[in-house]
Amino acid sequence: MARQRETREKTSSAGAESWSSRLPVPEAQEGGDSAWELWHEASLRLDLAFAPTEPSDLAELRTGSGMGEVVVTEARPHLLTAHTLMILARRNNRVCPHPRRWAELYELLGGQHRQDLPAPPLQAWLWPQLSGLQKRLRFREHVEWAERHGCLEQLARFIHRLDEAEWVHMGEA
Repeated sequence: MARQRETREKTSSAGAESWSSRLPVPEAQEGGDSAWELWHEASLRLDLAFAPTEPSDLAELRTGSGMGEVVVTEARPHLLTAHTLMILARRNNRVCPHPRRWAELYELLGGQHRQDLPAPPLQAWLWPQLSGLQKRLRFREHVEWAERHGCLEQLARFIHRLDEAEWVHMGEA
C-alpha cells in the first residue's frame, strides 16, 4: 500500500510530459495463421448471410448490346409501369434524352396541346443550370404523365429507339 502511494506521488509529480510513458502498450502481432483464420471465419459468416443472386421473373434477361427489346404483351401488362420504364431509362447512368430528342418526345406526347404535361427544361439559359438529377426528375415527370394518360407504350418504344449517344449521362453538361 505504501509502495503504491509512492508510485502515484512520483507519477503525479513527473508532469505532463511523462503521461504517455505510463500507458500500457500491447505487443503488436502482424500476420500469422491465427489472424488469417479469424478473417476467413468472418468472411464465411458474411457469405452465409446473403443468398445467391437469382434472375428476376419481372424482366427477362437479354444479352447483347443496347437496351434489349421492349416487349409489351397482353398476358403481362403489369410489367410496363413508370417505375420499370425508369429503370430502363436509367441504365448506364443515363439522365434523360439529349435536348433535341427530348423535344421530339414532348411533341410525340402531344406537348403544347396538353396543359398538364410539363415542358422539358430545354431553354438555353436553363439547361446548363440544372443538375443531372434535376433533369432526370423532370424526365421522370414525363414518364409518370405518360403512365397516367395511357401513353406509356408509345414512350417505351421511343426510348427503345434511342441510341446510347442520344442520352445525357450523369456528369455530362
